[in-house]
Amino acid sequence: MRNRFLYFFEMSLLIPVFPILYFKGKKLLSNMVSLPPRSEFLKITSDNHSTHILIIGESTAAGVGATSSERTFAAQIFEHTKGKFNIYNLGKNGLRTGNLFDLFKKSEIEVSQSFSKAIILIGANDCFKFTPPWKFRKEIESFILFLKDKKGVEKIIIPMIPPVQEFPLIPGIRRFFLGWHRDLLSKEPQLLEKKISNLSFENQETETSEAFYSEDGIHPSDFGYELIASHIALKI
Repeated sequence: MRNRFLYFFEMSLLIPVFPILYFKGKKLLSNMVSLPPRSEFLKITSDNHSTHILIIGESTAAGVGATSSERTFAAQIFEHTKGKFNIYNLGKNGLRTGNLFDLFKKSEIEVSQSFSKAIILIGANDCFKFTPPWKFRKEIESFILFLKDKKGVEKIIIPMIPPVQEFPLIPGIRRFFLGWHRDLLSKEPQLLEKKISNLSFENQETETSEAFYSEDGIHPSDFGYELIASHIALKI
């Protein structure tokens, strides 16, 4: 209830400055370096293991900002877990929670029919689009239950929502609202963590330096992906 109130309060402050943010956003997009995805679909298999991990989500799953598929989050997870799992990675730049199921269905025949674990990389675009917190929770909960009930997933990890309020390329006033909305959305997986067994929301904040970001000032660099993967691999 408190999150709902804070959302409407946020909207009441955001609406008067929205035209400014909109035009600044369009200018930002026109000037932003466009980096290609490196792992929209990536399958990394080990000859010695039949245990499967699904990695699915937004641009961080798609490997935007990495210099090659070998330096993406999925590849780094494979390395940090010493090849103990077969990795199936599905990513889409710009993805929001409401599109997770569609992304999975699009490639369902190309991946394993069951997974022991799943990692969901999501939230940045829901911050940029100011998705209502309750909608964010409902959509991610629905996808989690689908994975558990239909795909046999035993453990699900949701890394922290990317620190959108720290992106170097984003103007100050937009950072303020993005940080506010990120806080609202982050409370929703925390609630789900108490409700759904074997769900882990890794919300520990980490300091990011300039080296963490790629040349577009938004997506992780090779170093950034390695840093994220090294932390999440410990939780698998």
